[in-house]
Amino acid sequence: MKVIIIYFTLITSIFAIKLTDGNYSVVENVVKGKKWRTKVEIRVKNNKIDWVDIDMVTKDGKLISQDKKDLQIVLKDTRGVNPYVELPKEYMKKLKKTKNYKMSKVDTIAGATSVSNKFNKMIMFLMKKSEEGKIGEFEGWFH
Repeated sequence: MKVIIIYFTLITSIFAIKLTDGNYSVVENVVKGKKWRTKVEIRVKNNKIDWVDIDMVTKDGKLISQDKKDLQIVLKDTRGVNPYVELPKEYMKKLKKTKNYKMSKVDTIAGATSVSNKFNKMIMFLMKKSEEGKIGEFEGWFH
């Protein structure tokens, strides 16, 4: 009987995990000699992710999405596909389809493999923070 109660409690706690409403962001740690750092943000509302964003940021807060010169270099590598627009769009589309925020990762964008991989890792990091109720801004290592 005790074993059944323990299993029931475990199963209930797994399915009862909820996201805490709030804004979450994470920026990758500074890498020596690197100008841009990946930044991912999400907004959780009513236990659901309703907004996702990814960009690259300098230590001065400058965004690559607003820097035409450096953005053109990215677009050349990705054959004109802007990963900072497409990754959040694909994530939200997949989230809407699966209705599961712990879904498998978003597909990699050709020419932006490292950005795609970091995006997936950073999203999972923010999910964990939301499950723990730790709202805010974070830094981390995502290579």
